[in-house]
Amino acid sequence: MAQAIRHETIRLVSQPTYEGRYNFKEDPLWNYKPVALPIDALAWYQCDHLGTPQEITDQNGNTAWSAQYKAWGEATEQRSEFAQQVGLTNPIRFQGQYHDHETGLHYNRHRYYDPRVGRFISKDPIKLAGGLNLYAYAPNPCEWVDPLGLISCGLTGNDVGDASNLPVIAKGSKEWKKASESIKKGGKTNFRVADQVTGEKLLKDAKGDMVNYATYTDQPYKKGFEHHPNESHTNAPENNLPHLKWKDWIAGRKSGGAGHIFHD
Repeated sequence: MAQAIRHETIRLVSQPTYEGRYNFKEDPLWNYKPVALPIDALAWYQCDHLGTPQEITDQNGNTAWSAQYKAWGEATEQRSEFAQQVGLTNPIRFQGQYHDHETGLHYNRHRYYDPRVGRFISKDPIKLAGGLNLYAYAPNPCEWVDPLGLISCGLTGNDVGDASNLPVIAKGSKEWKKASESIKKGGKTNFRVADQVTGEKLLKDAKGDMVNYATYTDQPYKKGFEHHPNESHTNAPENNLPHLKWKDWIAGRKSGGAGHIFHD
């Protein structure tokens, strides 16, 4: 990840009015030829295992910006003479967070986070689906992230870090029965089985027949499941195994459920 700095204004494509008959010859999207604009400085982010910026280095490899963080994200920043000259700053903090210098809060998409106390300043908009503590960030900020401000990217109810650390449930075992009953009951659940076919059997055992929707479909639905790949490269790094992502909101949010069945 890099940060490019340009002190001159950047020309934006104008927005035409589409009244009357459309003429593509008058549309600036067809007439404007974008060209790469020169930049005044270029710097690169050096992040830790969670994606939190630790340093920003210039084109010569020298540290232009750095920060020391407290456990819950409060940062003490240092800027080099070069950074001050070119106007290089960094508002990015934990994954998905943007620092507001006026309030000291971090904008976390769906709500604001206060790094001084390690909590959000408003309730979780998805309520109990995000956990019992509506203001909590995550159980352990050294291992977990919450890029959307909605739900910690760890496995709810199982502090194991990654899906690959979940125990494999065998068909017909006591754990299988417990998993099936838990999925049937509702709420948020995460389990792991040996393979995709076994995962589909577990879901059918608990929920009956469910529609298999396309991966990452845009089609809205209340009950069904999707096959998702290993997502360790995304903003859900704990989903480091292929999995079935299911949900059942037919009976409503209060009595419905959602979860993952991971497999090898």
